Amino acid sequence: MSSNPEEQHYASIHWQEDGQPVSGTFDDVYFSRANGLEETRHVFLSHNDLARRWRGMRPGSSFTIGETGFGTGLNFLAAWQLWQETAPPGCQLNFISVEKYPLRLADLQRALALWPELAGLTKQLIAQYPLAPLPGIHRLKLGSGNDNNINLTLIVDEATSGFRSLLLDAPERDGLVDAWFLDGFAPAKNPDMWQPELFNAMAALSRPCATAATFTCAAIVKRGLEGAGFQWHKVAGFGHKREMLCAELEQKPDTAPRSTPWHLPATHQEVRSIAIVGAGLAGCSAARALAERGLRVRIFDRHGQPGAEASGNPQGILYAKISAGPGAQGAFNLAALQFAQRHYLNLGWGKTFQGEPCGVLQLAESDKARKNLPTLKAWAQHYDARGLVRYVDAEEASALAGTRLAFPGLLFPAAGWLVPPEACAALVNHPNIEFHGGTGITAIERSGETGGWALTSGNGVFESDAVVLCGANENRRFPVTDPLPLRPIRGQVTQAVIDNGLDMVVCGEGYMAPSLGGQCTFGATFKLKDPQTDERATEHQENAETIRALLPEIAGQLTGPLQGRASLRCTTPDYLPIVGPVPEFEHLPDTYAALRKNRKTLVAERSSYHEGLYTLCGLGSRGIAYAPLSAELLAAWICREPLPVSADIARALHPARFAIRELGRNR
Repeated sequence: MSSNPEEQHYASIHWQEDGQPVSGTFDDVYFSRANGLEETRHVFLSHNDLARRWRGMRPGSSFTIGETGFGTGLNFLAAWQLWQETAPPGCQLNFISVEKYPLRLADLQRALALWPELAGLTKQLIAQYPLAPLPGIHRLKLGSGNDNNINLTLIVDEATSGFRSLLLDAPERDGLVDAWFLDGFAPAKNPDMWQPELFNAMAALSRPCATAATFTCAAIVKRGLEGAGFQWHKVAGFGHKREMLCAELEQKPDTAPRSTPWHLPATHQEVRSIAIVGAGLAGCSAARALAERGLRVRIFDRHGQPGAEASGNPQGILYAKISAGPGAQGAFNLAALQFAQRHYLNLGWGKTFQGEPCGVLQLAESDKARKNLPTLKAWAQHYDARGLVRYVDAEEASALAGTRLAFPGLLFPAAGWLVPPEACAALVNHPNIEFHGGTGITAIERSGETGGWALTSGNGVFESDAVVLCGANENRRFPVTDPLPLRPIRGQVTQAVIDNGLDMVVCGEGYMAPSLGGQCTFGATFKLKDPQTDERATEHQENAETIRALLPEIAGQLTGPLQGRASLRCTTPDYLPIVGPVPEFEHLPDTYAALRKNRKTLVAERSSYHEGLYTLCGLGSRGIAYAPLSAELLAAWICREPLPVSADIARALHPARFAIRELGRNR
């Protein structure tokens, strides 16, 4: 999260009289002055032969495009338009694009207004564009109806490092790109991008026989393509450009592992049906992400309705705690928050389920929070992240909340609250999902008959190709996931009657949501080593005292008896969720014994994994923010898709990470 005040982040745009955008940094146009849309169709769509390739796709399959230079998004929109016209129903388009200098939203809108025939697609892109296109990876979900499988992975980074950030160091897993759009500013004006390292990263991410097309015939591009195993040839260019290049990957370079592949299963099972154990936010989000990819999903829970345990609170808060320093936790929090805000709006926030993106005030109530606040304020100002988060003093915070507040803090204007059980019900409302309530799973084991999994319950035995364990602390009941270091932490929320509640969510040492049905929800207690879920008057009083310190005027308006519920959060030692394939934990110490002597040793061998077994758990107190992006990552593991986060973050959330760390500590 660190920033250099001298560094440029957003694109510097100069606008010509005819409305054409020109890069002030590179003194080059974003698209052809003759006709940018027709140039895109000629260079990238036609010379990657996309119409013919897409018409021949089998239903349910996917296609991945990689692009250097997202720019105004014109190439993406043109590809999406052609996809709508040619691809069979039920197929998925993955579009990966890097951009070092992203456009501000207003500049993006102005540039794309030049293409009225793309207006419908442009509107969707604008609605999903990150409120703050911060450095890192942003996953955008686009489309509607039968055309709802458009995944745009926008990487804000320099091209080579951006593409490398996706590499899991697994040739069979990383090679996903079918076609490349080699765009970006001309090599003469942007030579730093067109280096051999870029083409090598492209080759690592390519399927065999992947194609590429580019507007340029520069020698540096020819050499780069050749060096990475692409065979290029010249074809007629667009407009005044006499020639351009097409290429095809003939020979993927041999690459040795750069790091120990403890995170990689040795085999991959094709999945058609999947069983999910647990119907909280984790399980319901996982079910929805997989169902949208055409899988047949059955979700099992011992309760009759989704969201009955830790996801059963009357109101839940969508927010994330921003870290002042670099690292996986801060990066994941930011990515998860932005993705979740878009995700719940797409799901029908405030319509399909109760809640509203009314804004969240995160006040610096503690000494530690006040100490960190100047750093966070400077960071938000540097990236002009006001759409996502900005600093507010105590006076402005008071005006926004509608009550007197004594602390400054951060405003998250697009965050808010929702009713978790209703959100769970909305998530599982999909034709590819069957909800089996009142069906607690007591055992899972490999099925010798089908090669999949058998799930045992009081209602019988169910068969499935794969299983995702989303039962929070209950995952420890199954021997295969018992080694996960899950920690239950008791939390009790309180409700009370109030006449005039808050105008937005306020958080500090505790939190309170705006009133719902004449009642407000606040809390929550944090009790380590207490696995009981009984409701306690002492903890209601504790919550009331916490709110009295944070919101003295509001606390004085509370009437009636204090009531609520207690449940168990499921947390991990590093407070990050656990997402991904489940290893055979008993074999890790033997496979990676060398790490005991030197944790940096490169052990090229892969350890054994339970084929077709995955987990998503450990969301702690931030399940509303963490669950959607965690589910998207889970779907990428299961369906072999481009990652929605960097490979470093995928490893930081991996189920095997704790066991590997223990080996590195020689334990």
